[in-house]
Amino acid sequence: MKKSFFTFCMALMTVLALNAEDYNGTIVVTMNGITRTADVTVTVTQSENGLYELDLDVPIYGLMKMYDVHAATTGGVTVYSAERTVSTAAHGDLRTILFARTVDGMMAANVALPDKNVTMWFNTVGDHFQLPNSNFEDWNSSYTNEPNRWHGFKSAGGTFASTSANIASLGSSDDVRPGATGHSAVLTAGSFFGIVANGTMTNGKLMAGDMSASSPANHAEMDKDNGTNDFYMPLYAKPDKFNVWLKYTQGTADANNKASVSVKTFDGTYYQEPVDKTYTNLSGSIVGGQIPAGDWTQYSFPFDYASYSDNHAASNAIFVTFSTNGNPGSGSKNDAVYVDDMELVYLGNMTGLTYQGQPINGWDPAVTTYSMEMAGEPNLDDFVTEFEGASAVTTKSMEQNADGSYRIAISVVSGDLQNATCYIINVTAPAGLKGDVDNNGIVNVTDAITLISYISNGSGAINEQNADMNDDHTINVSDAITLINQILNN
Repeated sequence: MKKSFFTFCMALMTVLALNAEDYNGTIVVTMNGITRTADVTVTVTQSENGLYELDLDVPIYGLMKMYDVHAATTGGVTVYSAERTVSTAAHGDLRTILFARTVDGMMAANVALPDKNVTMWFNTVGDHFQLPNSNFEDWNSSYTNEPNRWHGFKSAGGTFASTSANIASLGSSDDVRPGATGHSAVLTAGSFFGIVANGTMTNGKLMAGDMSASSPANHAEMDKDNGTNDFYMPLYAKPDKFNVWLKYTQGTADANNKASVSVKTFDGTYYQEPVDKTYTNLSGSIVGGQIPAGDWTQYSFPFDYASYSDNHAASNAIFVTFSTNGNPGSGSKNDAVYVDDMELVYLGNMTGLTYQGQPINGWDPAVTTYSMEMAGEPNLDDFVTEFEGASAVTTKSMEQNADGSYRIAISVVSGDLQNATCYIINVTAPAGLKGDVDNNGIVNVTDAITLISYISNGSGAINEQNADMNDDHTINVSDAITLINQILNN
């Protein structure tokens, strides 16, 4: 018996441990315009009732525990939303608003103490959803002298790799985009016996396999099975835009010549550009990418996924290539492309919210709190969202308050968890439905019994607005007598 009890306790402890998850990250606390940053841990524990407890030990306020937090999961993203009074040892009870989201072991969270004018931003994501070394400040100190995770001909393969490395170059420049400091990457075209070798930079691997510039043996490639992650870049969500600063100068001025940018999302199996065949493993591509000669300009290229939908390919990797000319062997010697500060943009914008097919009264994407009157319990399926973002998701959750009203949280979250908004809809019983204590849309003897039980021993949940029969903001025996008389008279 003792052994069985010990085994049961150990099993129970294991289950409880599995229901708790720690997120280690950085929190930025802003109070009256002053910020403070610290490394903290957020612990999320699921309770037996299916709700969650979130523990956050923050600067200034210490350990904050938020109980009975509702959560909703869509597409692998879980959203936690709550407004609670949280007790702290140093500062007493604090009204706290939480909006957190998690995916694949990562968390981003907004916490507000509105009565103290305090906001907090917690994040474990970092640059997980961005291109590494996107500002070109980290350079390889080995013989290649290329930006880390980006490659030119010095790290190329193929028979003519060493020859190409002495013709077309990739290097560091202190000519950076406006408002920036540090370095940019510059790729420069060369010439060999009158044949132009385009300056090229990619996050894959360059291959120089032929003397003919137009040969498909000269290409950039990416493959998850290439044996090294240095030439492979995984993708964890579909970006909506690719932003980059570019400057293009020409050795010989020609308005017909343009530099090129190519960005593809694909399933991670082998792909190359220029292509040597039709590839069906692509899931998306930027629109545009032809760059005219000119000074520093920030370009924003949208992604097109619809044109590749028939491939049914996953977006597991991202392949980026810059070239001094969109056509192999074209352009002129000393054509140069400067590249700085790339960014993948993930949208997460709610554009519409309807209830039973009709827009929410007063709907405005910038307004996050609404009120509705409704008899009985709302149906979450009656709320339908419209939103932007190829990898964005929306979640819906609902909780009932002590007074019988409902708090509905409808959220939209971008694929990288960074852009997110929570819309709160407070649902109360229709005004004037006095006596509907149990909030079921009907006034009858059950309401009187519920009210009497509540007044006598404080048990049961009631709609306080409907129970306050004489509108004196107090629930007492006078309200019960008024309700009984109303029921008898009717």
